[in-house]
Amino acid sequence: MKYENILKKIWLSTEESKIYIDLLENWISNIVEISNRTHINRPALYKIIPTLLETNLISQIIKWKRKVFKAENPKNLSKIFENLSNTFNLIIPELEELYDSKKAKPNIRFFEWQKWLKFIYEDILNTLENWDIYYRYSSRHIFDRKYFPTDYNKKIDEKWIYRYLITSESLAKTKEEKAKREMVIIPKDFDLFEDNVSKIIYKNKVAIIDYNSMTWFIIENQIFSKFEEKLFKLLFKLMKK
Repeated sequence: MKYENILKKIWLSTEESKIYIDLLENWISNIVEISNRTHINRPALYKIIPTLLETNLISQIIKWKRKVFKAENPKNLSKIFENLSNTFNLIIPELEELYDSKKAKPNIRFFEWQKWLKFIYEDILNTLENWDIYYRYSSRHIFDRKYFPTDYNKKIDEKWIYRYLITSESLAKTKEEKAKREMVIIPKDFDLFEDNVSKIIYKNKVAIIDYNSMTWFIIENQIFSKFEEKLFKLLFKLMKK
């Protein structure tokens, strides 16, 4: 059984493995003998044996005008494995191309109602790793914190997440200074920046939160998130000056 399980990993069927191991153990045998020992019926044996002959795992001999079969050197299994490995290596680039073509397309998830707001912030916590950075535009002025994840700020601090924030003057006044948060404020003469919308750029994702209609989006795409990150950094740098 232990040999059969290993041989199955190089694409030999259970029956093919049984026949090969049986001939290794019992040497030269005819169809009837193989069938009696393996409990594989003869019609099935006549279908399976040609495959084993093609792979050089067994060979056919004429003995007393009758066809008999014997197992060939197990080193031939290495050739099967090598051929399989070569074939596998040939298709890998094609599979990667398929994967990349799908990966390039943004995965967009849409949410409604306040209860899903917690999911967005939990996704930020789960996606970001220790010492990561996120970038956030916050123009909100109304927010019910009961749908906010418990200990969100504490967990962000524990993971040493650094935050860059572009926000309004009124919202900035409500935030205490933190070593891992840097803020710039939209000038009043430009806009009050109280549209009640937030955008958060984290890793390969961008979350857009509309507190007015209670709808939220998460766009997952490396190219899109990098593009948004570049724009954020440019605006942040200009406003900081």
